[in-house]
Amino acid sequence: MWDQLWQFLSIATTGSLLWLAIIFLLAMLGEMGLPATCPILESLLLFTGFQIALGAYIVASIPFLVIACAGRLCGATSTYWLSSSLGTRIVDKFGKRIRITRERLEWVRQKLQSFALPTIISVRFVPGFTVLSTIVCGLSRIPYRKLFAAVAIQVVAWEAIFLTLGALGGKVSGSFNPQIQPILLVIWIAVIITVALTMGYFVLRRVKTRQ
Repeated sequence: MWDQLWQFLSIATTGSLLWLAIIFLLAMLGEMGLPATCPILESLLLFTGFQIALGAYIVASIPFLVIACAGRLCGATSTYWLSSSLGTRIVDKFGKRIRITRERLEWVRQKLQSFALPTIISVRFVPGFTVLSTIVCGLSRIPYRKLFAAVAIQVVAWEAIFLTLGALGGKVSGSFNPQIQPILLVIWIAVIITVALTMGYFVLRRVKTRQ
């Protein structure tokens, strides 16, 4: 079973155009507010770093990394222009379904009041506020080129972080029997994703407390 899982992940990250299209769609939907896609993409990034640490060629993973980045850029672009054109109507109509409220929007607006590029990037690293920052930029008519630059920098840094974490797990597992490396991979992914979700939960609680 573990070997089959390993093969499945390998196909997903270095596979056909169909898999690349699926990854693009998942990345785009994640940037548009579908949080269920994020753990999937982060798990694939961890697996990619894991493989690279065990000797896989990074060139084979470049299409996956580029497509994932492009999907997130397209998702952020769509969210920006929808927010810019529809204003708060889209928040009032669909916000509760994806846990976007006026209170959270106001919190992000205050954080982005200077609208400096580093500020937008830093807010996007706060779990739960990636999409909100794009919506606020659209509502506030922030120049699109500034948002695009911020999203591109943050996404590249985000991918690098998870690739590094995956590579760290791969380095550790390299001293074990290759037959149990797929099991160690699953454990490592579960640990990292759980830690990330826990940190996001406590950040959201802290923001709510401040509000």
